[in-house]
Order: sequence, then structure tokens, then C-alpha cells
Amino acid sequence: MAAKEGDLWKLKEYVNSRKQEDVVKLVHSRTNGATPLVMAAKNGHTEVVKYLVEECSAGVEYAGSVNFDGETIDGAPPLWCAAAAGHLDIVKYLIQKSANVNSTTLTNSTPLRAACFDGHFDVVRYLVENDADIEIANRHGHTCLMISCYKGHLEIVKYLLSKNADVNRKSIKGEYRI
Repeated sequence: MAAKEGDLWKLKEYVNSRKQEDVVKLVHSRTNGATPLVMAAKNGHTEVVKYLVEECSAGVEYAGSVNFDGETIDGAPPLWCAAAAGHLDIVKYLIQKSANVNSTTLTNSTPLRAACFDGHFDVVRYLVENDADIEIANRHGHTCLMISCYKGHLEIVKYLLSKNADVNRKSIKGEYRI
């Protein structure tokens, strides 16, 4: 709860009263499917994210389940959560700490696709500048360009086109749309 709510003081108090091996277990345990790092990344708690990674050895690739817009996303890495929520500072930090920019959820959604879905242009640009693959499609074959068009994020569409996104790509059902 402390990680989810961004209560760094409470988190430090809790962690400091435990052995290091117990701390590592705690930061990799899941509550309602999510790890503390996943929740802190989703909710934009930068200092908590840094503390969990640097002081508690939280794995930057250790995924969990999170709820976005009423939908449960399973296997969401912390970077995906930060990108989906538009937390550029956390996206930058996690990439600096070697998070895989092309990591996926169980439905094959990447952090870039998540940022495209909700129109977080600055996050999209940063991810692409850090080698995010614009052509990775989700389980339905929907690419970042497709979702950006569908959601009406014109600035992102133009940016992806400037990066040579495939305009002729089709979804699994052979359609150009989602």
C-alpha cells in the first residue's frame, strides 16, 4: 500500500525493520497481482520507484497485473505501466536502469503501444529514441500506428509516419483498423 500510495516514509520504515532477504521477497511479492514497483510506476511515484530499485533490489522486469480503464492487464512490466500512465520521468529512469524497452504484456502490448493508446506523445518519442520497435503488434496484430489512428492521436500518427511506420500493415483479421 505504501508503494501504491507513494508514501516513501512509510515504505522506508517498513523495509528498514526487516532483513535484506525478506525485503527482496517482499518487493517481488504480488498484492492483487501487482508488485510494489509495478504499482509505484503506474501511479507516478518516482521517488518510491527509485527507492525500490536502488535500495530494495526490485527487478525492473518483474511484471504484475494492473487495472487500466477498467481492464486488467496481465504480465505488465513496470516500464509498460509508467508508459501507459504517461510518467515520462519514470520511463526515463527505468530505461536508465536497463528495463527492456520492448518488453510486453501477456497480450504482447509494448510500452510504446501503451503510450500510443493514451496519447502520451513525449513518452512515445522518448521510447522510440531509445530503440522501441514501432512495428511490434499486439495479439490482434494491431500496431502502434493503428492504435494511434483509432484513438485520434494525430501528433503521434505523424511522428510514427516520420519514423517509417508501415502504413500497409494489416491486423490478424486482415483489416487496417482495430
